[in-house]
Amino acid sequence: MSNGVPAFRFPEARNARQVLVMLGVVLITLYIGITFLANAFGLVPAEQETINSPLVCRVFGNGVVYYVVQAMTMLILVLAANTSFADFPRLSSFMARDRFMPRQFASRGDRLAFSNGIIILAVLSAALLVMFRAESHALIPLYAVGVFISFTLSQAGMVCSTRTPAGTARTARSGAGAGRGGRG
Repeated sequence: MSNGVPAFRFPEARNARQVLVMLGVVLITLYIGITFLANAFGLVPAEQETINSPLVCRVFGNGVVYYVVQAMTMLILVLAANTSFADFPRLSSFMARDRFMPRQFASRGDRLAFSNGIIILAVLSAALLVMFRAESHALIPLYAVGVFISFTLSQAGMVCSTRTPAGTARTARSGAGAGRGGRG
């Protein structure tokens, strides 16, 4: 979402903040609800099935709703996987313009996409799949580490950008967020 702030209507920052708060409320509600129901039904994770599958089966049965929830879960995972291919090339182009990455990442390809970033990401993704034998149990911790590193670096960047006498409270909040993210 951070790279998409310019796509919001004016005032962009305020609207993006409101959307982020709404997303946070939805995620917290889902987390609390799933945790409560899983504990209430005595469900435990299984190796071949996520906790959501038996939970939805217990709440709604094996009917149409069960398959709709499974399809929506798959769609969310596909979109999550696509996010890196949508945003990494753009982010690497920004970093290449600022000379923090090789300049080749800043150039657009024939289809006006940052082709070099897409190709590098595809090659690295394929290499990880081969190295970890495409076992999700081995890849998920790697994903989690990547998420915590990106959140921590983002918060640390916020500390650096708000380091002014007027932004002391903001700097403290961002520093606390960076410290919490680093502990994962």
